Amino acid sequence: MLGGHAVAQCLNNEGVKHIFSVPGESYIAVVDGLVNFPAIKLITNRQEGCAAFMAEGYAKATRAPGVCIVTRGPGATNASIAVHSAKYDSAPMVLLVGQVSRNARGREAGQEIDYGQFFGSIAKWVIEINDPKQIPRIMSRAFHIARSGRPGPVVVALPRDVTESDSEIVMSEPIPSLTPNPDLAAVETLVGRINAARKPVLLIGSGTQYANAWKEVIAFAEKFQLPVLTSYKRQDAFPNNHPNYAGNMLTSNKHAQNLAYEESDLLIVLGSRLNQQTTAGFTFPRPGKPFVHIDSDEENIGQNSRPGVAIVADAKQLLVSALKHPAPRPNENRASWIAEQHAAQKEFCTPKERPTPKVSMERVMMDLKSAMPADAITTTDAGSFGQWQQRYLEFDHPNSYISPTLGCMGPGVPSAVAAKLAHPQRTVIAHIGDGGFLMTGQEMATAKQYNAPIIAIVYNNQGYNSIRMHQEAQYPGRQLGVALDNPDFALMGESYGALGVKVTRDDEFLPAFKKALAANRSALIEVQTDYEYVTPNARLSDLAGKKLAGD
Repeated sequence: MLGGHAVAQCLNNEGVKHIFSVPGESYIAVVDGLVNFPAIKLITNRQEGCAAFMAEGYAKATRAPGVCIVTRGPGATNASIAVHSAKYDSAPMVLLVGQVSRNARGREAGQEIDYGQFFGSIAKWVIEINDPKQIPRIMSRAFHIARSGRPGPVVVALPRDVTESDSEIVMSEPIPSLTPNPDLAAVETLVGRINAARKPVLLIGSGTQYANAWKEVIAFAEKFQLPVLTSYKRQDAFPNNHPNYAGNMLTSNKHAQNLAYEESDLLIVLGSRLNQQTTAGFTFPRPGKPFVHIDSDEENIGQNSRPGVAIVADAKQLLVSALKHPAPRPNENRASWIAEQHAAQKEFCTPKERPTPKVSMERVMMDLKSAMPADAITTTDAGSFGQWQQRYLEFDHPNSYISPTLGCMGPGVPSAVAAKLAHPQRTVIAHIGDGGFLMTGQEMATAKQYNAPIIAIVYNNQGYNSIRMHQEAQYPGRQLGVALDNPDFALMGESYGALGVKVTRDDEFLPAFKKALAANRSALIEVQTDYEYVTPNARLSDLAGKKLAGD
């Protein structure tokens, strides 16, 4: 069996349905092997970074490893941004990269890279296969590492001669998923602490999503009377209109920050590593603040703050165990308190009228909330425009919000296309700034080629407005390098076979969005916004000389 055919067989054994790629001669034996497995759809992208972003987005949409294959050297370096993003976002990914033949290694051969050095700090595991007979063992281990513990990206390098050699290769089955069960005494301690607390709060992250614990989290919050917060950009981990939902840990969401780190007398952190954004720049929880940290990966526990109680366990298994304990007696004071927190969150996520010289982002959010299908999937790129979606949109279905916590530009359109491929019956809406669209918007051509129509909303404020905001705050009146002379985005959409619509006034957005929903093809809505309105809370001119959050 050719080594490349063995790789393809392994991908089939792992249940892979889509692979994202840009073709390269260094791995054509793998592609030849994929011809034997028509159930696996090989998606041809327009750039390797987009292919890897699609793999990351696919992982977030399905909670299974996304797979990407790119050629050696430049293909691998192009893909590296998404690898970094997947590591930071705890998204399972397997990146297969071509490599020069073994007899050329270490000789600075064309496009040769030491992948261990290059990807070492941004991948969960990096391995090069130098013996064709080891392909099944290494491939199954790659998928196992990608999805186990704290999920993350794995990079597997494939020397060309390894994939093209004919060897006797014995295939092996995938490694079964392993989930750490909780210590029963620790669960009893947790329940006891909850029942003894006056104002316990549950803060959940993506660990609950990858454990498929949606129903269990709801049942746990209801049974033990807990307000629920979601970690940064994990709004879809809990139904936002549930009466126990108290908000997302956005830096601007002061009531959520206060609830978690000041008002609560017990914080239960489940499936979150408490990253920089969730903790307001690592300023919380403060030393001495009682909190319980539960995670399936022991390395996540206490990574940024030391907990009073630490439990290594799969989120779903822990919740199932905790739910076996009797419920506390109903507490009317706590019920009233939870209702106050939910009301505060509803106030926070309700946009108010805010007229602007161009299109008001608040009006766009109002219209979206009135017209979006309930199970729509939202993806956002990085940029100041994203603060409106993070604050105002609400999610009541699992796996319905995909956004990079890394803050990298580019994943908005690729993630949307991947989500549509994973869930063809759901509406997928991508929110992208003008700068981000010009980095990866070409993947709308991929959407057309593979019949994965999306709605792309491009917010055109003619610049890199997030950086413009920081320049004005630190060096007032000295903006440089942030203005963009943009093309006609609506016409660009038409060139990709999409419906192209330009919105220049508030009253034009809702009709345009409804037209996009009915288009039966991709749509691009260009929304022209005023760069002066840089966040939901501030105008650019208000920020001159003021310190902003962020490192």
